[in-house]
Amino acid sequence: MVVRLAGLIFLALITAAHATPLLVDNAHIAALRADTKVATSLLKKCDAESTLPIHAVADFAPQPHYTDAGANPDDDEAKGLTGDIRRAYRAALCYRLIGYTAYAQQTQAIADAWATTMKSASNAQGRADINFNIAQLIVAASWVDGVAGWNAAPFKSWLKTAIAPLSLSAEPNNRGNWGNLQDVASAAFTDDKPKLQAAAQRWSDLLASEIAADGTLPLEVCRSNSANHCDGADKGVNGLAYTHFALLPATLAGFLLEQAGQESFKGTSGAAFAKAIAATANFVRNPQQFPFFASNHGVLNKVDYCAYFAPAAQRFPDKNARDVLAAGTCKSDYWLLMQLFGAD
Repeated sequence: MVVRLAGLIFLALITAAHATPLLVDNAHIAALRADTKVATSLLKKCDAESTLPIHAVADFAPQPHYTDAGANPDDDEAKGLTGDIRRAYRAALCYRLIGYTAYAQQTQAIADAWATTMKSASNAQGRADINFNIAQLIVAASWVDGVAGWNAAPFKSWLKTAIAPLSLSAEPNNRGNWGNLQDVASAAFTDDKPKLQAAAQRWSDLLASEIAADGTLPLEVCRSNSANHCDGADKGVNGLAYTHFALLPATLAGFLLEQAGQESFKGTSGAAFAKAIAATANFVRNPQQFPFFASNHGVLNKVDYCAYFAPAAQRFPDKNARDVLAAGTCKSDYWLLMQLFGAD
């Protein structure tokens, strides 16, 4: 594997020179490529996943995640979508690393399968899960667009006809952030400038409405672990988790907008975003200061879902964010942000 990594670097550099990838540029990929240990591990994973089946369905309708009694584990349908998209993302990243066409074709096959099979998401959980995941597939598709003659037109058409109507960007909380990320990624990939402008405005409006003067996200910090979203005996136990779940898509959308020429991280929007990153990083480093820490007996879920601090801290340096990244506190990183943007 190491020999192949070294031997195909030149090919990768040639390929990358002709690509216009979303989210990361050639410098991000070069930095990851230089970390031979991490790159080799990722390539091994891509090889291991190369023959896995694709789980596209005509109507994506997984069971509800939350009930009055608590959270359900993801069912096979939900796992199928998430697994396919994360595998497509890793394969596209492996392609960007070494230019090996078979990796690009894995991503293309997953994108094509979902685009030709899925016609609807007929329940609320299906619509939500599409919003939570589809931007990652769009980014992956942008990394392999045109490789080996792949025609992305059917996939792009599917984004406009089947996916766009599912957007939750009009909602006020983290679901709005994920819907907005979906809209931004789709508009950037399909070069839909009016849609991109509208999504940029919605990104700013969401930050203005969601982030309080102290940097907290009131619609998220109260979150419980049941369908009684902001109340009950465990009110706030998921509050930091859902704060992360709102700021992750906001961070990614901000970078995509910036890449597309929007001044997303400037002005009042940037100031609000910076406050949110600072407040959240402080809570991760000092969880006892979180509003619902004591009432949940010192237990908070998914405190470590903070990998987005890596790109966020590049725009708004924050000591707490950099400290928790350096300490290895941030664990969940299915976008590989700490590897692409650095965790120093």
